[in-house]
Amino acid sequence: MKIEVRKHTDKELVIKLVGEDHTLGNLIAKMALTHPNVKLAAYTIEHPLEGSPVIRIITDGTVPPDAVLKEVIRSSRETAVKLLNELKRKLNVEE
Repeated sequence: MKIEVRKHTDKELVIKLVGEDHTLGNLIAKMALTHPNVKLAAYTIEHPLEGSPVIRIITDGTVPPDAVLKEVIRSSRETAVKLLNELKRKLNVEE
């Protein structure tokens, strides 16, 4: 995965996830919105033929936006692992 950092300040982070789509952009933006120090979290697709999401996270300044992004990624991973384990249990599937 290629990441382009468009803007990085104490309160704002704007990154482009080259080669990704709405799925990852939406996940990151929605989960960042649950963080108590986030004032804005959203993503856009600049051109429908390209499809790479540009994610913007703005905080209140008490927590850096890159720290929020790291928390979001960790939390997403934990949620995915829990889901996978529950599916394995319910479906009686081993790896």
